[in-house]
Amino acid sequence: MKSPMMVGLAALDPARDLRAPGTPDDEALQAILGTARRATPIRRSPRPAVLAGAAAAAVVAVAGVATVWWPGSPAAYASWTAVPTTLSAADTVARAAACDTAAHQITEGEDGPHVDDVPIRPVLAEQRGDYTYVLLVGEGASGECLVTAQAGGATDVVGGDAVLASVPAAPGPRDVTTRGSGTASWSAGDTGDGALTSAYGRVGADVEAVTLTLTSGERVQATVSDGWWAVWAPGEASLQDTAKITLTDGGTAEVAVAR
Repeated sequence: MKSPMMVGLAALDPARDLRAPGTPDDEALQAILGTARRATPIRRSPRPAVLAGAAAAAVVAVAGVATVWWPGSPAAYASWTAVPTTLSAADTVARAAACDTAAHQITEGEDGPHVDDVPIRPVLAEQRGDYTYVLLVGEGASGECLVTAQAGGATDVVGGDAVLASVPAAPGPRDVTTRGSGTASWSAGDTGDGALTSAYGRVGADVEAVTLTLTSGERVQATVSDGWWAVWAPGEASLQDTAKITLTDGGTAEVAVAR
């Protein structure tokens, strides 16, 4: 015999009038069993192929162009090339248009410190892959600017700065001088493509080419234009401190480019 409380609880059961499922007279069950069945396809991403061997390369092909990555190689500035692309005067001006045109100097005045602008102008631009390095110089100042190519022909400044720098004496006809070298301060952080090493200076009238060497041993051709030379490469301290110069008469010489 059920207690009055259990009878009351049973009356609250919303399924108290339903037949037990599975019986032949269960109309709901028969309706479900009579419904046509349709399988729903499940899309699965293909599993990545595993390349055998510790030194296997991962190859990605897009529109017939293959990019190869070897374990241990830097991913930063992946399109960088050891030989720069020659830019026309018009392209040089266009790429440099996005760069700062002044170095800023803080000086003390009667009314306190204030900032003076030292104008700088582009003297050289060199393109390596998607990046264009622009060298700007002025009276006692120099600036570096890295511009990257965007879709549709647009450009965007990746980084750069302008600093006050002593002006080296004009080199002899067969000499070079270095005005700046080392890891660029604006590229050493965690943003963008990472650190890069640059070097730049002046060349004599008889210097036709300047070639540097990476710490990895790879040769890198600098850009020589209008009495100036410049080169850059991915990574911190990635350039050795000496360079090979080629003269207009075919002669060569080893020179120091550290500063």
